[in-house]
Amino acid sequence: MFSSDEFALLIEDLSLLPAISPTTRRLFEKMDDPEISLSAISSFIEEDPGLASRLLKVANSPFYPYSGTVGSVREALIRLGLSSSRGIILTTSLFDRIRGEPGVLDLWAHSLAVSMTSRKIGVAIRCPFVEEVALAGLLHDIGKIPYYMYAPEQMRKASRDLDIQTPDCRWEKELFGLDHMEVGARLVSTWRFPSIIRQPIRWHEDPAMAPAMERTAVLIVSLADQVVQGFGMGHMGNLVGQEGLFRLVEELQMTEDELIGLMKDFLFDREMIRQRSGSVL
Repeated sequence: MFSSDEFALLIEDLSLLPAISPTTRRLFEKMDDPEISLSAISSFIEEDPGLASRLLKVANSPFYPYSGTVGSVREALIRLGLSSSRGIILTTSLFDRIRGEPGVLDLWAHSLAVSMTSRKIGVAIRCPFVEEVALAGLLHDIGKIPYYMYAPEQMRKASRDLDIQTPDCRWEKELFGLDHMEVGARLVSTWRFPSIIRQPIRWHEDPAMAPAMERTAVLIVSLADQVVQGFGMGHMGNLVGQEGLFRLVEELQMTEDELIGLMKDFLFDREMIRQRSGSVL
């Protein structure tokens, strides 16, 4: 078991990105430079065939439902946007490091499912930041990755022994001193992701406590998370219950038909996500 201070020190170390390659760290430095051109960023990515291949695979995958095939890194960056590209590269790099641990591929599939569902909710309610909530959905459980990196034995035991009725935040705090929402928010803040990404990560399992800033984004990711869990693609998580689900729907001003349509879409997508998620990691 860790205290919150002890685990915070490990997170501070991870925030410096030792878990990913020096090339990727330099790429992020370039992406943070407002003076650098898109062509310079794409040329840098092309120097690393593994990085370029990963970005192209994601851009051409069914998880990003655009028409036409992307044939170059520059086209992928334009299609996905720099913020989403950064998030995809970071997430896949971290997941790739722990992919051999039990439950990690389920967590990756869950993250992709929440991302896709967040995008669909954003489109349904005509929010102006669809891509941002899709990225927040992809990153919403990124705070669980340090648990696998620094305490794999505890995570293996938790996956075997966990009572599904026990909320994430309770057993995570008992084991690590910080729950995955707190861990994730600290990480993405250090990695300089904007508030619209950070707030859904911090509050997606406790949307009632979310501040007014970026509240819509929090509600979208929280609803997406609940829909995905409700149809059997959760990850050691807990459902808020039907009453909580309908509060999210009501606050987002979604209609009953929109909610039913969302659920039907996910039922059609679910098997594809399970089958294809590993191919883009």
